[in-house]
Amino acid sequence: MKSIRIGHEASSGDEVRLPINSFRTHYHIIGGTGKGKTTALHTMLHPLFLDPLENSCFFVIDRLGNFSEELLLWMASDYCTDRVRRRLLYLQPARDDVVAPFNPLMCANKNEEYFRVERTTEIILRAWESVNIEAMPRLARWTTNAFLAASKLGLTISDCSHFLLPASPYHSRLMEMLPSGLQTEWADITSARSADATRLLESSRNRLKPYFDNDVLRRMFGTTESCVNVQRMMEEGRIVIVDLSPRNRLSAQTSNAIGALLINEIIATIRNLPRTVRYPTYLFLDEFQNFVGPDLEHALPETRQMGLNLILSHQSFSQLQRGDYDMTDMIFTAQSRMIFGVQGEDADLLANEIASIRYDPRKVKEEIYSRRQLNKGQKIVELHNRSTTRTTGDSIGESDQEGQSENQSIHGDPFAYGTYGRTYPDNQTQGKGKNTTRGRSRGSSSSYSESESVNQTLVPEYEEFSELSSRTYETFEEQRQVWAREIRNLKTGRAILRLVNDPRLHLVDVKRSTPGFLSYDIQTIARKFPQAIESMDKLLAQNFASDFFVPAEVIDRQSQERLDRLLQSNVKLNRTPNAELAPEPDPEKNPFS
Repeated sequence: MKSIRIGHEASSGDEVRLPINSFRTHYHIIGGTGKGKTTALHTMLHPLFLDPLENSCFFVIDRLGNFSEELLLWMASDYCTDRVRRRLLYLQPARDDVVAPFNPLMCANKNEEYFRVERTTEIILRAWESVNIEAMPRLARWTTNAFLAASKLGLTISDCSHFLLPASPYHSRLMEMLPSGLQTEWADITSARSADATRLLESSRNRLKPYFDNDVLRRMFGTTESCVNVQRMMEEGRIVIVDLSPRNRLSAQTSNAIGALLINEIIATIRNLPRTVRYPTYLFLDEFQNFVGPDLEHALPETRQMGLNLILSHQSFSQLQRGDYDMTDMIFTAQSRMIFGVQGEDADLLANEIASIRYDPRKVKEEIYSRRQLNKGQKIVELHNRSTTRTTGDSIGESDQEGQSENQSIHGDPFAYGTYGRTYPDNQTQGKGKNTTRGRSRGSSSSYSESESVNQTLVPEYEEFSELSSRTYETFEEQRQVWAREIRNLKTGRAILRLVNDPRLHLVDVKRSTPGFLSYDIQTIARKFPQAIESMDKLLAQNFASDFFVPAEVIDRQSQERLDRLLQSNVKLNRTPNAELAPEPDPEKNPFS
């Protein structure tokens, strides 16, 4: 298999594939909760597990447990093969009926003893985010001394309670068995009054108290032999799933410490391999910030040559600041990146990274054009003139005439008086007359005239064009803001993908690898598909029956027997600091097992 299909381009629908060789330079996956990171991890892992030609070893370290459960459901289903199931090794430190013994102090030879002790001390103490080891030298000193003493005597982390508790019945006898150089270190304790000794060791004792009192941790770190044999896992091409969910048995700090110790063991094992021997190994770290420290950052430059491929997944950059250590710079050493939707400062930081890759100083922001005319000559134009005149008139006239006449005639004297008074004329006539005359007239007239003329003239010819008046370019900050907006608005299941040696950015709709009942949540599967849960339980039972695990009661019995045998053997370590510090064990029986 040369590549893995991760999804399709959001715009074109073209298939997007991850080249297998891109894993050699590591992957970084970031996205808010529920945005699709886990889906992407499933899409990567399933084809890698199913590839019949792939014999690499896989370590999947899951801090919350949901991802592990989904992988188990898939492995137990018909969608997975028997070959994958045979390679499965499922570690669940919170489980209390069986134990996968893990002794981080065990080393192949004494020359690496101090390095092992120092790394174990730093990892366990850094599990508390507030711890600044450099600012707490007493805590680091006595924790280191306790681990070193346990390593010298073939004891375990859980046995360190006897070094850190002066009132322990084993304390003074164990001190006598230490080499002189280490006894000198412990002189402040052995020569101090009881109360002072207790006070000096208090911080280390309190920090390691879970490893002494918590049965789950005491058993896991309470054996000299380690069943968590990383080299064997690599040789067998195992698929190792580590479920670090607390399950009300572990604190967040101890879960983180277990993950960090396992990562340290993986790196140390690979470093110890001969140069001619390499086992290709994939290390998938979900919520990796919980158990990654400076050791992994320092190892990153050499992991590619060692054949270790890292896939680092988390939700926010704010998670990468842990105590006095900031892991932000470390994740940018990964050459391939998948960015799901995030908000706030995370979007700004990622936008700055993308913009620095894709910044185009010649990307036009705005152009303003003006319309211009260019006189390119003259042309003859015929001008046609045509005029038409039409006149229409109407007239209407009316006249009215009216006349009246009146006349009167009298014959005789109208003013004569007779014997009896006034007399009237003998003849009198009167007359009146009236006449009326009316007239009406109407007339109309119209006229029409038309004329046409043609003449020629010269007219200038113009060519119109747009002239650029001004142009502005997008600044880096403006392009960064555009990318920040795009990142904030990424929908669930969509990611911006950048692959090593590929200058392009892919906007990918991630393929969801959940066939059949696997598309449901665990509660629905338990209700509707109980046979799937039964298959998963059967797979787990087969897993815990392997020789990687030991029953809890066996660990309890061995812990006490180991101390008793050690004290009865009267072992006296060579007082020469650089000489062999332990006697040759009995070839027939190891008293420390």
